[in-house]
Amino acid sequence: MLIVDDEQFEREGVKFLIDKYGLQLEIHEADSGESALAFMKQNHVDILFTDIRMKGMDGLQLAAAVRELAIPVKVIFMSAYGDFEYAQKAIDVNAIRYILKPVQVNEFLKVISQVIHMCEKEKQEEERQKQLEEAYGQGIIRHEKQRLVSQLIHGENNDQHESFEVHAPIPMFNGSKPLRMVILDSRSRVFDLSDLDLESMISECVQRQHEGFNLNEYQSMLFMEVMEGDTTADIEAIGNRIIQQFKEKYATDLFAAFSGPIDNIGSLRAVYNEIESMLESKFFYDKGAVLIAESAWLDGHSSDSVEEKMSEIARDVERKDFQSARMQFEKLHELLKAGKQISSIYLKYSCMEILKMMFDYAPKKNTEQFKKNLEQIYKSNKLSELCMLMISTLESCETTDGQTADSNNRKVTDSILRTIHMEYKRDLSVEELAESVYLSPNYLSHLFKKQVGVSIIKYITSTRMKKAKELLAETNKKVADISEETGYSNMAYFCSLFKSHFGMTPTQYREELGI
Repeated sequence: MLIVDDEQFEREGVKFLIDKYGLQLEIHEADSGESALAFMKQNHVDILFTDIRMKGMDGLQLAAAVRELAIPVKVIFMSAYGDFEYAQKAIDVNAIRYILKPVQVNEFLKVISQVIHMCEKEKQEEERQKQLEEAYGQGIIRHEKQRLVSQLIHGENNDQHESFEVHAPIPMFNGSKPLRMVILDSRSRVFDLSDLDLESMISECVQRQHEGFNLNEYQSMLFMEVMEGDTTADIEAIGNRIIQQFKEKYATDLFAAFSGPIDNIGSLRAVYNEIESMLESKFFYDKGAVLIAESAWLDGHSSDSVEEKMSEIARDVERKDFQSARMQFEKLHELLKAGKQISSIYLKYSCMEILKMMFDYAPKKNTEQFKKNLEQIYKSNKLSELCMLMISTLESCETTDGQTADSNNRKVTDSILRTIHMEYKRDLSVEELAESVYLSPNYLSHLFKKQVGVSIIKYITSTRMKKAKELLAETNKKVADISEETGYSNMAYFCSLFKSHFGMTPTQYREELGI
């Protein structure tokens, strides 16, 4: 606060009150309007406390000069003259308060406290605005990273890798050290939550340089520094920490899929496709898991996991989901070929039990063939013989009532597509869709991608984005309403996703259309 009065006695009186009542103010003094104005041109002042009647430039002229210079300051006048003329002039120069002499202590404290409070609120608002602007700027940078990396992993601009390395705003892509791509894949929709503090959570778990952003509601991508001497155990530890954090904070199962070291940005597309293929194996897991490219998803499994796979195959047979059972048996075959130890007696016994279930559920029972298959299982000397027999038997069960499995698969896919197009507005989960067609979620995911070419989640997102584009072009609905109508309660996330798909925000899209 700058106290301006040509009487030192008056200035001392104001300072005495401020000190006595502990007001949190840094005090400066001036004995004339001219010296006060000169001081304010060189120094920041929040509150100008000035007498009106002074020799030379008086308080009203000082306040008018301050306003003309656009100096943001709260003006409080003090004067022994209480007539209307002075009060009116005080209003004209936007004075905050007008205090009459002799000063009443209660009135003085009330006025000064109110003005201090106003200053504090303004500073808080300025700080909040600054934080918002910084966050907005960071959001633009984050979106640019996402857009550029998205172009690479989806095969765009493959002939421009060199220029991308030079100009991309991703410091980690500078060629100085190899990186590891990580995809975090959730079974529930979490990555569009407005309160998801992904950055701090990942930093706590990774404990090394990294950069990341969300791909969609169910997936997030991370690029992580490769440390010298990294082992599979180190990577698994990071993945397990991330999985545990998501389980504790969001009650969701998460899969953390890690690539091998990447030293060429041009290989991002191939690496991304490899990880997507790895993630197809997630339907073998009841809970989240760490998947590592160097050792493949088979690494780290004990004989217990073989028993779990046999149990899953038995459950698929019980549900008459023979395609899923066959696919799981093929994966089990690979697991066993990789050297996982299990008793051959236990394996043959489990296969016999599955064969019995298949016989029990068969609409037409061939007793002679059943006995022959049992004998072949018992006499098999090689893993390949046993697995080929089981896979062949499961394949024979895939045809039902004379209809081919491929025809049934198309019917299933068509049903899911109809559901998505009719109900894209609500939160459709793979689990719910699978239940509607009596398949396991994991098998439906595999089947849908095989038939349509993209995952269910990607197709839902694409459908929503197309509908959003249509609503923006054909209606005058607000962007927030369109966001809700297409299944996104978080409008900021909706706008970011729209820009990732079409290269512009919803508002920019309307402007381009001239709406």
